[in-house]
Amino acid sequence: MSKLYLYQQKNEKRKKFLEKLDSELIVRSECNRTEENLFATAENLIINFLSDPVHDLPIYSFNLFSDINSRLEQNLSDDILARIVYKISNVYKIVRIEEKKTLDEEKFFKIVEIDSTALAAYMKKILKRKLNDSSEFKINKIKQTKKGKVSLTEKIENLLASPLVSEYEPRLLALEINELLGKMTTVEKLELEHFKSAKSHVQEYCPNGTKIDCCRDLIDRGMLQKKCDKIHFKRIIKPHTDISLGDCSFLNTCYNMNNCKYIHYEVDMQDVDQELLTNSSSTLSRLSKIKIPPQWIQCDLRTFDMTILGKFSVIMADPPWDIHMELPYGTMADDEMKKLDVPSLQDEGYIFLWVTGRAMELGRECLKEWNYERCDELIWVKTNQLQRIIRTGRTGHWLNHGKEHCLIGVKGKPNPDLFNTGLDCDTIVAEVRATSHKPDEVYGLIERLSPGTRKCELFGRPHNLRENWITLGNQLDGVRLLEPDLVKKFKVKYPDGNAMPQIKKPDSS
Repeated sequence: MSKLYLYQQKNEKRKKFLEKLDSELIVRSECNRTEENLFATAENLIINFLSDPVHDLPIYSFNLFSDINSRLEQNLSDDILARIVYKISNVYKIVRIEEKKTLDEEKFFKIVEIDSTALAAYMKKILKRKLNDSSEFKINKIKQTKKGKVSLTEKIENLLASPLVSEYEPRLLALEINELLGKMTTVEKLELEHFKSAKSHVQEYCPNGTKIDCCRDLIDRGMLQKKCDKIHFKRIIKPHTDISLGDCSFLNTCYNMNNCKYIHYEVDMQDVDQELLTNSSSTLSRLSKIKIPPQWIQCDLRTFDMTILGKFSVIMADPPWDIHMELPYGTMADDEMKKLDVPSLQDEGYIFLWVTGRAMELGRECLKEWNYERCDELIWVKTNQLQRIIRTGRTGHWLNHGKEHCLIGVKGKPNPDLFNTGLDCDTIVAEVRATSHKPDEVYGLIERLSPGTRKCELFGRPHNLRENWITLGNQLDGVRLLEPDLVKKFKVKYPDGNAMPQIKKPDSS
């Protein structure tokens, strides 16, 4: 029974394939010679487009149709070209297509996969030619479809040249297996639901920048009737601005913005969703079951007694490394950094240590000195105000630095019930702001890694203050502690409430 069933299944698939082929032949027979030549030319141009390695996947339908019509003597409608592409996908199994919809419910598709074996077989068997090294061919050498009814001989030749069920069934099975492997497991879905925001707190920037450039792009793509819902920028034109000079390299981080003659930008607030703007601050706090307001201590970490703070699950530090460059803040010597009493803050857990330049090696030495083992690394790819990759950074001896590294160390054997590993990516793409101001996205990453636990940040500043975090640094304003045990220990150690080292006045005598 199993063999008979398989035989019947193969016959049914072959019948469906023949029906599709017959329907295509009938459509061709009903067209006149001009239309046949035009359709055949369009089909061959599409094959030529697909075989050109210059074009990267995915290939969008509107880009494909625009390129094909630019090469035809007479333009074809998108529906006709779409039929040709669907035939290439459904009958010849050369490409895999995903259908999409625009904001106006207009359908389009994108080609996400090209089967090079099927493409080569098509060009060799159907077009009666071989694919050369440059993947190009001349349209006038392609065999044209004959007018009138298709003979039985031609039907048989086309059928023999078409892929067999046994040839494309393994490919379909492989696609199904890949799709199955790409699906999320039940555990992953539960974790996603736990950390999923009730409402989107992200609004994208338009890649075109200003509204004028966005309109020009829509005109070029023939989509002027569509409305862009993303955030745009406005040019800041002052009396001293010289438009011919172009954009300022530093944009909103320019030190001389009031007198700079280059063009600067600001966010067009008309595009910003005010509801998202007011509610975005509550995203991280929703993840934490335990919510302790921000705590901080103004202190000199070289002399501060860290043993009174207790233990933390995660530590983050952005030390003032001595990277042998002129910096707008004071730095610490290598030996001073290694002698910091970081080991007393943690028995087991993770540390996030920001490094740059020569501190890449020094940071690893510090982790080893503090009894940590480097387990991973986080990369911050820097973008400017217009969300473009920075190419003229202010740091770097030989190359302009467009990224920063954060070493991740592990100590002991952290309790897996307290930490969620494998949730986030090791790359953050975020905008550069003030000097040494790290991206806020790292706090969300750490909170998802260890929600609701005690965390400590070293060398912090006022903008670093967060719930469930104790921030230490000499640029903070005074002391704010809320945990009763910690308040008691701090008062015993520092009765006057001042953790900064006292500067002794010289004896007047």
